[in-house]
Amino acid sequence: MNRIRQVALAATALVTAGALVACSQSGENGTDGSGADDGASLTLWARGNSMPDDLEGILAEEFGDYTIEFENIPDIEDKMRAALRSGSGLPDVVVFGGGTRQFFSVADQFIDLTEQAETTDSVEWALDLARTEDGQQLALPTDIGPYGFFYRADVLESLGYPSEPDEVAAEIDSWEAYRDLASEAAAEGVYVCDHAGQVHETRLNQNGYGYFALEDGEEVNIVDSPVSHDSFVFAADLAQDGLCADAEPYTPEFNAALTQEQVVGFVGPAWQDGLIRSAGEQQAGQWRVTRLPGGPAASGGSFVAALAESEHPDAAAEVAGFIGGAEFQTASYLDKGLFPGSLGVAEDPEASAPQDFYGGQNTLGLLMEMAEGAPITYRGVDSSTVGAQFYVALTDIASTGDDPEQVYASLVEQSAGL
Repeated sequence: MNRIRQVALAATALVTAGALVACSQSGENGTDGSGADDGASLTLWARGNSMPDDLEGILAEEFGDYTIEFENIPDIEDKMRAALRSGSGLPDVVVFGGGTRQFFSVADQFIDLTEQAETTDSVEWALDLARTEDGQQLALPTDIGPYGFFYRADVLESLGYPSEPDEVAAEIDSWEAYRDLASEAAAEGVYVCDHAGQVHETRLNQNGYGYFALEDGEEVNIVDSPVSHDSFVFAADLAQDGLCADAEPYTPEFNAALTQEQVVGFVGPAWQDGLIRSAGEQQAGQWRVTRLPGGPAASGGSFVAALAESEHPDAAAEVAGFIGGAEFQTASYLDKGLFPGSLGVAEDPEASAPQDFYGGQNTLGLLMEMAEGAPITYRGVDSSTVGAQFYVALTDIASTGDDPEQVYASLVEQSAGL
């Protein structure tokens, strides 16, 4: 089992308790008792850490005539695949991660959410990720991962760089400039690169590249690509030159590197904000985030879908549409820091308020700008597998001293049969 998979399993295993949401009150925006699905009983599957804190109250207010049972499913993708294979035991509504393409071959078991998509004001590329070749909207985005350059303003200032986000973005406007900064930081015993794998993944997403492409409806292996090659070699050089901390996110080593002020910057997705706030709690007010060198990037996060097996398909689609919309995602953002797929969240005064942790910066506005400008990245069924292989190779390469060109060639050969 690769290290990324181990980390993911360890994280999801922390959340195990289920909850029951019995929505029995008639809410201001809920059904009025005249709909065909009045009294519908629905089951919602999701990870507990992907739902806002007051899930019961939010759903009760919106769907007063429905009873919604929430089941906390840590291994939700595996359970979904098993239920889809058997054709039974499926929920009415599900929030899942790991990419949408894994379910395209069984799209007939999902309700088409095209009508709901038209009212969600979701980021367009995120909607595209969940749209089948024949136009079915299989799911709606609930959270996404725009990338940014997170950094300590005080440390950059001590290195002779500006500290304000716009000025930093203007000076660190290319990957070559980023490498120069990383070199100057490392000379002082600190790092603005946490892990070379993060740099590699960021550069791939900037190019809308995910190891596979779709041509005439068929998936094509493009692992051996100038984009992949140049990104890997650049990241490998950073690692071998000692410019990255080799601290993998979501590990004790990463937390320690932040707490001990060794990692003072990194490029990564918005959801890593939570790591900074936790491990870097004592550094509140010093962190900032700005635009990436080289242009915007983002990756898909989680999606909500409604299942065709539901006895109440209209109600299931209605609930999915709500979870895919701004009101629900505002609560998720404020409670859990999940970056919204809905552009409407940026209009909420509380969500877009200056963040004290980031020195009064409106981080939502900047990262939403990155999200809107990011290219769509096609994710094949095996994209995660290949990506994990490249990531692990970049973990090892700093200590092995292997030739990046030879390692790259080996990775291409390893994935040739996919």
